[in-house]
Amino acid sequence: MLSTVLPDRLRINCEIRFYNWPRRCAMNDKPKRLAPIAIPIHWLMSFIAWWPILVSGGFSILKNDMKPKEFLFWISLVLGILVLTLLWSIVHYLRFTYLVAPDGLTINSGVFIRKINHIPYGRIQTVQRRQWFFLKPLGLEQVSIETAGKESKKAEGMLAAVPTTVADAINRYRQGLTDTPTASASDPTTEGAQTEVTPAAKTPDAAYKINAHDLNQYALTSLGFIPIITGILWLVQKVQEYFPDSWYKQAEHALTGLAIYLIIALTVIVLVLGFAISYLNILQRYYHFTLDRTGNELQTSRGFFQTNTVSAQLSRVQAVRFKQSVLRQWFHLSTVQALLASSAADDEKNDDLVLMPVIRQRQALTTMQTFISWLPTAAPELEPIPTRHRWYYVRNIVLGNFGLIVLPAILASTLWLHLNWWLWLLPVGLLWLVIVALQGQYAGANAAIGIAAPDQLVIQVGETWTRQRYFVRRKDIQAMSFKQSLWMKPRKMAHLEIHIRKGNNDQSVSSRYMKADLAKRIMSWYQPLP
Repeated sequence: MLSTVLPDRLRINCEIRFYNWPRRCAMNDKPKRLAPIAIPIHWLMSFIAWWPILVSGGFSILKNDMKPKEFLFWISLVLGILVLTLLWSIVHYLRFTYLVAPDGLTINSGVFIRKINHIPYGRIQTVQRRQWFFLKPLGLEQVSIETAGKESKKAEGMLAAVPTTVADAINRYRQGLTDTPTASASDPTTEGAQTEVTPAAKTPDAAYKINAHDLNQYALTSLGFIPIITGILWLVQKVQEYFPDSWYKQAEHALTGLAIYLIIALTVIVLVLGFAISYLNILQRYYHFTLDRTGNELQTSRGFFQTNTVSAQLSRVQAVRFKQSVLRQWFHLSTVQALLASSAADDEKNDDLVLMPVIRQRQALTTMQTFISWLPTAAPELEPIPTRHRWYYVRNIVLGNFGLIVLPAILASTLWLHLNWWLWLLPVGLLWLVIVALQGQYAGANAAIGIAAPDQLVIQVGETWTRQRYFVRRKDIQAMSFKQSLWMKPRKMAHLEIHIRKGNNDQSVSSRYMKADLAKRIMSWYQPLP
């Protein structure tokens, strides 16, 4: 079965079933294999994919009352997964080849159904390179290719272990740098490998490298220790369920006999441990962070244990976001991210490309303007929502949390639990409502919007104790909607919502309870009426 995908998919896809098993489909050059180390890499990833069964088996084996038959069952299951994933990884390796040619990248894959993907360089959105520390001495790395035709978060092309010259050649072909050819190193793992002629490199037009002081500030002002501490407490609680009862009773007896200052000391140790893990994790993730611009190409590189390099064209940047957590607002620091029409990039929580991990707020726009020329050099004047409208943010978040979290928890405790639980949950619920009310006030105080000449919209929102300011060009706004309910109309309020392409999905940003006249002016600016 040979099929050509529609033109809007921007690639040619050949699928040949196993009973008609040719080596190539309209190929002129001999494809190459991945490095042999791709087998254990793929094996480990396939094995980890079974983590729910493995975790369940691990906890079951730790039980002190496990029967011999159950023990043999779980051991056999784990060993069976190990063997099957190993065999699958070997077959996958033998059936996978690639070719970097002047007209595009071709990847042959598939075990039972043969697939051949040809990706022209002009259709590539991002190139992401990951190099673990154990691959550096071998000169190998993992390369992920994404195009506009992808249907999920999975990359269009994935090369698990190839020489570093492969990604270099792809990026240079994308940039059209073919004037000064140089001979690239061939893959030593392939049979009959040929010497390829690849374009020469070019000096970056703009470059930035993070220094130790900025990286330390970024790590110290991170709020990432909160989920880590929560995870530590959950893990301790989960593990103690599988300890013998005698151990748990002894530990409980020892804790009840401790003085109050020792219990406080244990609490401090947990807090310090969570903060230290978060701090060290950020240091190793953004170690030697660099940002380069070469022509129409942006490239970031970072990482200690794994060097992560992402290349994206400036034309793929849909919006630029400046983020400040509450802590970083106090220190006047900002993080700069780019929303791409691709999900190859990643930061702490999502698929946005980090352009500057940390930078002084007053220098952020000036510095970024050298990399993204359409950004303004100075922050435009934004119009905040009226002060009298901020309480709507507080009202909505308090009512939502009361109806969905606090009230159901209290009702459940009175119906199914002891009365003491109700007495505990009531003050905890009230405290939670106070916290979310403060978050609502924070969101209302940071909501603002404005137009930056000549064709940019700037929206500022406050989400989860983080102020985010979006800069988006008019041509990159996918849609804009004006919303006004019946009770909002006499109060001259309205909601304005814009939609930006982010990865393979949609990113919506809303300015709520703003002045209706301002919302109408922005709608007219976006799409003037005839």
